[in-house]
This record gives sequence, C-alpha cells and structure tokens, in this order.
Amino acid sequence: MALERPKSLRELALEHLRNSIIDGSLKMGQVLSERKISEELGVSKSPVREALAQLRDEGLVSIEPQKGARVFSLSEPEVTQICDFRQAIETAAFELALSRNPEDLADDMQRVVKDMEKERSRGNEKGYLSLDTAFHQLIFEHAGNDYLTASYTRYIGKIAALRTHLAKLPQHTELSFDEHSKIAIAVREGDMAKIKSLLTAHIDRTRQAYKSAAIVLEGARAS
Repeated sequence: MALERPKSLRELALEHLRNSIIDGSLKMGQVLSERKISEELGVSKSPVREALAQLRDEGLVSIEPQKGARVFSLSEPEVTQICDFRQAIETAAFELALSRNPEDLADDMQRVVKDMEKERSRGNEKGYLSLDTAFHQLIFEHAGNDYLTASYTRYIGKIAALRTHLAKLPQHTELSFDEHSKIAIAVREGDMAKIKSLLTAHIDRTRQAYKSAAIVLEGARAS
C-alpha cells in the first residue's frame, strides 16, 4: 500500500487561501499581505508567494507590480463570459456523459441532490455550496474527456467563489436546489433537450442574480 506524500508548505498555503476565497472568508477585492498570511500560517513568505502565483493562474487572485496581491473581483461583463463558458462546456460534457455513462451519472447526481437536501435542511450553506460544485463536476467525471475536464477545472475555484457570493441573495439556495433536482430528473430520463433547457435557465439565473447582487452592494455602500 503506497504511503500518501505529505503536503508541502506551498500546497498547504495554496489550499488554505483557495478555500478562504471560495467560502468567502476572503472577500472579493480584498488586499492580501504576504507577511500577514505567512505569520498566520507560520510559514515563510516563499510558499505564500508561490501559492499566490498559482491562484493568479486560476483567476482567484490578481497581482500588480508595486501594488501587491488582492482577491479577484468580477465585473458584469466578466460574469457574462463565465456564464457563456459554463453553458458551452457543460453542455458538451453532458452530451458525452449521457452517451457514455448515463446510468452512473444519473445515480451520482441523485445521490448528490439528496445530500444537498440534507445540508439545506440543516442550514449548512458551506456544505450545500460544496455539493453544488460537486454536482457540476460529475458531468465532467462521467464525460471521460481530459481536455474538457482540464478546461473546466482551471476556473472551478472562480465559479465556486461566485456561487458563495450569490448565495447571500434571498431564495437563491431554494431556487438552486429546485434547478439541480430538475436537472437530475432529466438526466435519469436521458432527455438531453430538457437538460440543455434547464441548464440554460440555471446559468442565466446566475447572470441575473449577479446584477441583483451588484445593485444590493452598491446600495449598501451608498447608505
């Protein structure tokens, strides 16, 4: 039995920072201090700097000369591009998954939806959002195409962080759960046309929800 290799300081810093951005502990646009992070984690600045560089490649952090690093922020046009990307790549992955492994995909999606319902009933927003991400990852796991998976994985953190941001809106989780439940049923039925329609509506709601969230945030700043 092979022993699991212990994580390096860079990997530990990367995991901590990525999770903190995704779960909203680090806010969009927040300035990141290498010194402060290294002190909090009890490591030198070097692994923190390497972790920030990786997060920059993932789109979760921006780094500017003389200004340092900060958590990403999203403009409305950027959200539109993310939604366009998701619509295209998830539809393509769904088509492959349904043609190659429909029963296992349906079983796994049904299982995740049941888990989502449990976390929702417990009021566990963090757990629910983690399952939301897992639900969409299933599409790529069952599609069996490494190139599609790699393309999606590159932006999965940014997509997950956007979910956390939008989860603060009224009824967002309730609507999200209903949409995932309907998609899982359509997968069980093998109805690609219905899946595509539901997926389009699901992702389009993200576009509209972000506009609403931006209005709410602007109003809060003005008051």
